[in-house]
Amino acid sequence: MARNRNSHETRKKILEVSKNLFLEKGFDNTSIQDIIDGLGGLTKGVIYHHFESKYDILQTIISENNQEILNYNWRGNTGLEKIQNSLMDSFSNFEHQRLVYSASIMLRSPRLLGEQYLGLFSDFLPEIREKVYEGVEDGSIKTDYPEELADLIVLTLNIWIGFQISVFSVEELKRKMNFIKLTFEGLGVQLISDEMMEVIFNLFDHLKNSK
Repeated sequence: MARNRNSHETRKKILEVSKNLFLEKGFDNTSIQDIIDGLGGLTKGVIYHHFESKYDILQTIISENNQEILNYNWRGNTGLEKIQNSLMDSFSNFEHQRLVYSASIMLRSPRLLGEQYLGLFSDFLPEIREKVYEGVEDGSIKTDYPEELADLIVLTLNIWIGFQISVFSVEELKRKMNFIKLTFEGLGVQLISDEMMEVIFNLFDHLKNSK
C-alpha cells in the first residue's frame, strides 16, 4: 500500500511540476531535463516509468483538466443563459486555455488535436444539446433544428475559434467573431453577447502576451 501511495504521489508531483513549467516556459521550451531539475532528485527513469513522453505528460494534464470541466456546474435561468455562461467560463479559464490552445503543438499533433476533438463531441456536445432543448422549452431559444444548432455552437466556438485562437491576428478574430454573431442572429438565436466578445478578446490578449 505504501509503495502504491508513493507511486501515486510521484506521478502527481511530475504532473504538477510539468504543468507549472509548461505554463511558465511553454511546452516547446520545456525539456525533460527541466522537469527532472524541477523534481529535485528524481531520475529520468522515474519519469519514463510513469509517462512515455513529454507529450504523454501534457495529454494527461489536459485530460484531467477536461474531467474537471465535465463536472461543470451550469449557471443561468434559461437554457440560452446556461450555454452562454458555460462558454464564457471556458474562455475565462486562462490556465486551461494556455495548456490546450496557446501551444502551437496542438495544431502540429494529430493525436492531441484528435483527442480534444473527440472529447468535445463525446462529452461536451450532449450537454450543449440538452441545454438547447431546455432553451426551446423555456422560450429562450427558437429553432426547429435543436441538435443541428448545438452542433454549430461547438463547431464554431469550441473548434473554429477555440483551437485556433492563438494563431489568428486581431483583425481575423474580429471578422470571424462578427460572422459567428451574425450567423446565430440570422438563425434567431442571440448567442454572442457583448460580454462574451469581451471575454474572448481578453483570452486572445492573454495568449498573445504569454507567448
